Amino acid sequence: MKKNRFETGSASVELVLLTPVLMILVLLVVLAGRSGEVLLQVKHAADQGARAASISAVSKQTVEGRSAALKDLIATGVSCNNPRISVEPQSLGTTRYVKVAVECEVNRKGLDLLGVGTKTVRAESIEVLDTYRAG
Repeated sequence: MKKNRFETGSASVELVLLTPVLMILVLLVVLAGRSGEVLLQVKHAADQGARAASISAVSKQTVEGRSAALKDLIATGVSCNNPRISVEPQSLGTTRYVKVAVECEVNRKGLDLLGVGTKTVRAESIEVLDTYRAG
């Protein structure tokens, strides 16, 4: 079978045209994976901070909650940039609880080609104060 002279090299042209599209799709998958990973890290850090604050003495709740959340973020990896942690002791009637909120930015290192802005992820966790805590 004889090829038409206009069809030679068409596979090369198609590959050249599709390569940027495929690369952008790969980068989007990486960004989605990092965003999911950061969301899990932030939620886990908020849970750990709330638990640590709930079993601490009232005077140390803020320090203990913030410290536990920050240690958890550091231990789980580097996908989270500029973490912000807030610890708020609260009450509802006779029930006392502590709310820990953690937020940070998704690490976009290597994804500048996508041109996406900063994505901030936030999670909160609430724990009822332990009746038999330290103080």
